[in-house]
Amino acid sequence: MNQKKEYLDKCVEQAAEAYQFLKTTTVRDRAKFMHAVADRIEGIGAELIETANRETSLPFPRLEGEKARTIWQWRSYGNAISNGLYSEARIDLANPEKGKNDIRKYNLGIGPVVVFGASNFPFAFSTAGGDTASAIAAGCPVIVKGHSGHEQTSTLMAKAISEVVQEFGWPEGVFNHVLGSEVEGTKEKIGAYLVAQSGIKAVGFTGSYWGGKALFDIANQREEPIPVFAEMGSINPVFAFGHILEEKAEALAKEYASSLTLGVGQFCTNPGLFIAVKGEALERFKVSLQEAIAEINSANMLNQGIYSHYEKNKDLLSNQSDVAVLSESKSIAESGQGRPRVALTSAANFLTNEVLAEEVFGPFGLLIEADSIAEVEKIAQNLKGQLTITFAGTEKDAEENKTIFNIIKDKAGRLLFNGMPTGVEVVYAMQHGGPFPSSTDPRFTSVGPDSIKRFLRPLAFQNWPDQFLPAELKNGNPLAISRLVDGTSTKDSINPNQ
Repeated sequence: MNQKKEYLDKCVEQAAEAYQFLKTTTVRDRAKFMHAVADRIEGIGAELIETANRETSLPFPRLEGEKARTIWQWRSYGNAISNGLYSEARIDLANPEKGKNDIRKYNLGIGPVVVFGASNFPFAFSTAGGDTASAIAAGCPVIVKGHSGHEQTSTLMAKAISEVVQEFGWPEGVFNHVLGSEVEGTKEKIGAYLVAQSGIKAVGFTGSYWGGKALFDIANQREEPIPVFAEMGSINPVFAFGHILEEKAEALAKEYASSLTLGVGQFCTNPGLFIAVKGEALERFKVSLQEAIAEINSANMLNQGIYSHYEKNKDLLSNQSDVAVLSESKSIAESGQGRPRVALTSAANFLTNEVLAEEVFGPFGLLIEADSIAEVEKIAQNLKGQLTITFAGTEKDAEENKTIFNIIKDKAGRLLFNGMPTGVEVVYAMQHGGPFPSSTDPRFTSVGPDSIKRFLRPLAFQNWPDQFLPAELKNGNPLAISRLVDGTSTKDSINPNQ
């Protein structure tokens, strides 16, 4: 499917007009809208789950859980903006005796945002996912480029949002939905075309490194560069240390195998790397891991394209010099099914072969055997940016390996002390984003209410009459939000003449 250039231009034009409208709304207005969207998605019923299952092969329980998460995102983000947290209202009152002006600052939406749907989360990271919810919460119109892997699901979600836009009497351009691959009559990709348009002010993306980096480059080559918040590839290393291996090698192996193959390995937080020092405890771990992986069944992947890339990339890494297959599922994999596999190599080989540090999207893991803790430290030093890194150890392990702990602080957005990284909670403290190349801007998260920050910019008003100020900054504080007035947090109204 292709789209006419005229249609895409109209979407951008409508979004620009809708942005002017959204600037007149308050956080309370947008919170009501977001709760209404949540209610509408909740009411879609079985059709949504059945459609997503048919398009992605994801099981019904997983889709039910993801739908609930998506609804929670809209409601929790709405609640977060309603209390004024992300307005960050700052008021410094005038003091003529000291020559000080009246200066007031708050955050408003950055402008129209293009959001790209993700392949592996048809609800939570796609058309009605966290990027769309956080952008609208910030006061930004959204144009969603629906993912080709679940177009019917995307259309159902888009319809739900558009219906709420219409019910609220908001401009159509608050939300637009685009499907297809290329701009009609050209070979230009629709996503690339939209990102290059001057009316677009930011981008939200979840997907591959190559896709995210391409959009990042387009955005930075524009006459007016814009931010691209791309969450990209990550191998999410697990560093396992001596004492924890001595205590629970077998249990840790089962835990790792379960996380590695969860959702057929199709999570951006999939722990694709396991690093430990050789020894008797690691041998016990390897035996248990071999047994665990062998017993895990192959399962359908999201689509044929992802399956083909998985097969190609797992064989590419497995066939590298000095790499051996440690274990593979005993189940026979049909075409389209990901067959779990774990390969084995030395730390020395990993450090000299960059191919081994590439992500394999699917149920594939690489176990690295180090000769010494010094080699483990060198691996930590050479790692690229990651979404997560797990420190599998006891408190004694942590005490003995402070240097490695300090190094990995620079390498990831989320550090785990034991446990596995495949669960990403939608909470204020979550950080889902890390140093490049795991994401394009490590200062921000794409999960949790703090994801709203990506699509905001500060605006200060100096010496403006009260009637022209946004509600967040008016003397009477009509929204009853917390504000920092002359350095003190308060919800009280103010009298600038006192």
